[in-house]
Amino acid sequence: MENCRNMDFYVLPPTENCGYQQFCFGAGENHIRLTETPAHNVKLLFRYQGDASVMQLLLLTDALKRAGAASIDLFMPYFPGARQDRVCNPGEPLSVKVYASLINALQFNSVTVFDPHSDVTAALLNKVQVVKNHAFVQDVVNSLGRDITLISPDAGANKKIFELSAFLGGVPVVRADKIRDVRDGKIVATEVFADSLHGATCVIIDDICAGGRTFIELAKKLKEKGAESIVLVVSHYEGSAKEDALRQSGIDKVYCTDSLAVKGSEFVSVTAVTPFLITQGEVK
Repeated sequence: MENCRNMDFYVLPPTENCGYQQFCFGAGENHIRLTETPAHNVKLLFRYQGDASVMQLLLLTDALKRAGAASIDLFMPYFPGARQDRVCNPGEPLSVKVYASLINALQFNSVTVFDPHSDVTAALLNKVQVVKNHAFVQDVVNSLGRDITLISPDAGANKKIFELSAFLGGVPVVRADKIRDVRDGKIVATEVFADSLHGATCVIIDDICAGGRTFIELAKKLKEKGAESIVLVVSHYEGSAKEDALRQSGIDKVYCTDSLAVKGSEFVSVTAVTPFLITQGEVK
């Protein structure tokens, strides 16, 4: 994103020469000050880095509008709260709706998100454009250079996997499922719907990896069924999963985007998400 300023593009969190200053008062309030006059039409790339960054987005948007920006297109690769798209237990909030209401209140010209957890996010956001994970996964698959089998880890992923398979030219798909205890979120069972995967290169596809327990338990089952190699491809990687546990389960490598602040390693390959969202300043 080195040429952001040449494209009337603002980024949050701030980078060098980003067109504004961001700081925090002693009591904890965030503050934004523009260092240049924005264009009439502005594009804003926002990477979520905790809820404080949402407050910074609210302030930056208000500052841009007060300084003359008539329309703002928001590019938001990771949408917070997307996994909390239903109320499982009494007393819980519908988190995704709370975040969506904040974004809608800012009245963006458009809001572009990358591979959200479910259709609920898109249903709640105004003027939303969803970029699917297809091109990202295709790049990973091409880099592997061999025949693969797509693995869908649960019922939620099953809704997306067959469309992805068709995009990739009809790659074989194996479905899996997990049973969680809704009281604490723990996985109590995992099932893979295939008799044998002997010698297969299995590519697990999902939108997000948090603690990684879903993929650890799934990889163990895939190995039991004879998988030779296992790769995990997730659009959003929190970086909180223990790499040793992922490796020991049988996963050979993780591929993800930089939608969240995560550092790459020999085990975790990180791809820039921006090219999948933007081409010459326009939404794909």
